[in-house]
Amino acid sequence: MANPVVLPVAGVAPAGTGAQSSAVMGLVAPGNSAPPQPPPGASGAPALPPPDTAPKPAATAAEAKDLVAPVTGRATTQPDAVVPQEAQKKPPHVRRQPPSKKLQPGDLVCGECGEGNSVTRKFCSRCGTSLAEAEVVKTPWWRKLLPRRGAKVRKSGDRPKRRGRAGKTKLGVFVSTTFKTIRRVVALALVLGGVAYGLFTPFRGWVNERAVEAKGTFERIFFPQYAPVSAAEAPVASVALPDHPADLALDGRSNTFWAAPVGGAEPNMVVKFDRTVDLAKIIVHNGDGAGFKDTYRVEKLHLVFNNGKTTDVDIQDRPDPQTLEIENGEGINSVEIHVVGTFKSVASTNLALSEIEFFEEL
Repeated sequence: MANPVVLPVAGVAPAGTGAQSSAVMGLVAPGNSAPPQPPPGASGAPALPPPDTAPKPAATAAEAKDLVAPVTGRATTQPDAVVPQEAQKKPPHVRRQPPSKKLQPGDLVCGECGEGNSVTRKFCSRCGTSLAEAEVVKTPWWRKLLPRRGAKVRKSGDRPKRRGRAGKTKLGVFVSTTFKTIRRVVALALVLGGVAYGLFTPFRGWVNERAVEAKGTFERIFFPQYAPVSAAEAPVASVALPDHPADLALDGRSNTFWAAPVGGAEPNMVVKFDRTVDLAKIIVHNGDGAGFKDTYRVEKLHLVFNNGKTTDVDIQDRPDPQTLEIENGEGINSVEIHVVGTFKSVASTNLALSEIEFFEEL
């Protein structure tokens, strides 16, 4: 087993041979790489240098300045003394609850506890919280239509406006007086009319007849009713193809049509009715139903009535039925239909009109 290595402590000199007990020594763990040391008392042992006990010179001013770290920022003054105060108690948390009374339009709802307060209050009647930012209960739209009941509640400091003739213009006074007079007259007439309607049978019958007439007029204006009108005889056309006469336009079928050549005389036909009618509407089936684009189509019709009046009708270029309103057709028994405008076709030079239906207003 190798001998342990003894290391001297810096600043402590050995006392001589055999004085190891008075020196501070450190033990190092044995290792194969450390060379063996001579046993105590052997000659030739190295001596430690004596400790440096000479006094060190004092630091210069420049060196002392370098050791001082500079302080940045602005110097602050010492705050004034404050008299100790008693600790204030934190207000207790108020839990939001339903209002203790039914809310009315204009009430102020407390944001802390939910209590409803009248508009004249500044603080909540339940928790004492300020109502400066309280929510105002809105008035329903239907309640605004009803007359106001009870005394009007005013805010603190408000003054009622002065009313009467002194605060209105002459026009305002006239309108107000006239409206009040009319309202009273109408109310009196309704009362007297109700009494007469209930007591006098002839008056009640007359009122009922007028009511039925008014109802019929209202329905004719807003919900008109129509009835078909038939021709008394075959129409007379100015021009037509032999296999497509004008009566095919009034046969009630949409797969047949009246055909007339284009480029010569103006195509037209005369339709006579079996009685005097108030012509109000027509339904037109334009072109040939089997080949709509293969023939010319009607673009505009000019109607001449036997009452001396006329009207023009614009037709759209589509095969489905087109319902058109007619003007100036009251009290007639015949009409001349003139084709004054056409939609062109590249496949044929003939005009086709499948069907035209007439209706009178009831």
